[in-house]
Amino acid sequence: MDALKKIIAVVMSLVLGIYGLFGLTSGISDDYEEGKYKNVILMIGDGMGFNHVKATEDLRNVDLVMNDMPVLLTSDIDSFLIPATDSAAGGTALSTGMRVWINSVGVYPFDPFSADDINVPLTLGELVKADGKATGVVTTDKTSGATPSDFSAHTYARGNEEEICADQLTNGFDLIWGGATESINKENTAANGWTYVDNEDDLMALEAGSRSFGQFNFDDLKYVKNEHNTPTIEEMTEKAIEILDANDEGFFLMVEGACIDKHSHSNDMDNVVLSTEEFDKAVAAALEFAEKDGETLVVVTADHATGGIQYNEETGEYYFTHDTHDIIDVPVYVSATDAGFTAGKAVANRDIPTQIARVMGYGKDQFPATSASLK
Repeated sequence: MDALKKIIAVVMSLVLGIYGLFGLTSGISDDYEEGKYKNVILMIGDGMGFNHVKATEDLRNVDLVMNDMPVLLTSDIDSFLIPATDSAAGGTALSTGMRVWINSVGVYPFDPFSADDINVPLTLGELVKADGKATGVVTTDKTSGATPSDFSAHTYARGNEEEICADQLTNGFDLIWGGATESINKENTAANGWTYVDNEDDLMALEAGSRSFGQFNFDDLKYVKNEHNTPTIEEMTEKAIEILDANDEGFFLMVEGACIDKHSHSNDMDNVVLSTEEFDKAVAAALEFAEKDGETLVVVTADHATGGIQYNEETGEYYFTHDTHDIIDVPVYVSATDAGFTAGKAVANRDIPTQIARVMGYGKDQFPATSASLK
């Protein structure tokens, strides 16, 4: 096993070196100050393409605040070697700066298994946590879902729920909130130093600086209802910011609107646009904090688009063309013009977290990196 570790470590170093040779894509400029932002809130509309945003504005008769953010560019959705992805690979690119095989969660593309003592890509959350900052994950998916797992766990297959939850319980994060999953309960959260919460009242009662694992009713989150005292994604975002902001060193927060994708797969337009509007309310909450705080960057994007939404100009109707993932670029909205993201340009998905790391003060020798760099 020791020989295998050495081989993998060498290969990881080579991979990181190769990635570094490619540099940042045209959507990233040199016009930014490293370490400019103390806090970053990365918001992922799972499955949200440009037409999801447009359909929501038209069908819900709303102006989405994300469209008023000062920087808009596009991102590709490529996974390792192919121009297609799923939430596991797409989220891993956004969390680690590494493109991986579809279905993989925070492991290298040629890693046939996941083990704690073998190198895995370092996530943004792990990077800042090791530096004394606070880290949180908020989702409307189950907490063991692909995207929240990408930011808080490592495994070769997104379906490995028990392994994902074991990683999450021991990763030292400050909060992980979302839909309830079978492998998380009051006993194992308490044993690992978490406060277990499963309703809005208990969530709102949490004190700043506390560590908590939220397990809420998934149907309420999916269909934007409150039959089980369930917080909205907007409320979770506001509360997460309050808790994480108690850390004087700063924080990184990932917020996922997961059900845009889920309803797109089932071609449920009413709930797609409802979920997109709810996600935008969370974006608004993040932007309001960032404006008051002055040290927080908000980045909004998607891991991929889903459903092939098109608009019929003759009928004035939006419609789905399929029920799978699209192979098209997705939007990237940035709250500030001085963060190195260039409006109107295209960026590689893996370069989004890399640039986030730079504006938080982490250099090329710190991120992307392997987990071995923390040992």
